[in-house]
Amino acid sequence: MALINETTKKWIYLITYNCISFLLWTWLTLRTVRVLVLGPDTDEYDDAAAGTLYRQLPFPFLAFTQTLAFLEVAHAALGLVGASAATTALQIGGKNLVVWTVMARFPELFVTTDGSGPTGFLGCVLAWGCSEMIRYAFFVGQLLRGEPFGWVKWLRYNAFLVLYPVGLLSEAWLVYLALVWGEGIGPLYKGYLFLGLLTYLPAGPYLFTHMLKQRRRAVSRRR
Repeated sequence: MALINETTKKWIYLITYNCISFLLWTWLTLRTVRVLVLGPDTDEYDDAAAGTLYRQLPFPFLAFTQTLAFLEVAHAALGLVGASAATTALQIGGKNLVVWTVMARFPELFVTTDGSGPTGFLGCVLAWGCSEMIRYAFFVGQLLRGEPFGWVKWLRYNAFLVLYPVGLLSEAWLVYLALVWGEGIGPLYKGYLFLGLLTYLPAGPYLFTHMLKQRRRAVSRRR
């Protein structure tokens, strides 16, 4: 007879995953705020704080944390959570495309002091970080208590009204900058970036509408 049944194993795995993800995004967000407020950790960089953020996070840590979220597509596909696998893949896949085909490919765009690239990068990190902290705190509370903490639930269904447009526009802006200013890329890569930029037109409103529906359902359940 198994000492731990399948339901308990599932709970242990999900609580572990969500706690780790919450801690990773919390560190990234606090690290971002620290760099902005106090400046770089070293005099090695002469750029403004936003211009050095790419190196000070450091970027590989952001890439790892964002890539880890791909597990959530498997969670949805395997039935571990009730989310739609297709919608989850669209949300997480879009962010990872920006991470790996824009941020990782064109680091020179994010360490300048002209404001455009660093500002877009900052918008992504803060919007992603704040939204993911709220989201994972929501799931942790749900797993531990059977329902999320009240204030986290409020943030979960209201903060996205601001955070989602900021994140979406920042992502699209970085794709545009890579398309226009990216060096050493051929016509195929430019075509890929252009198509990627176009996908924000249908995907953005679709995902925002999806989150609005979730908000309406949450509000209706409280009545």
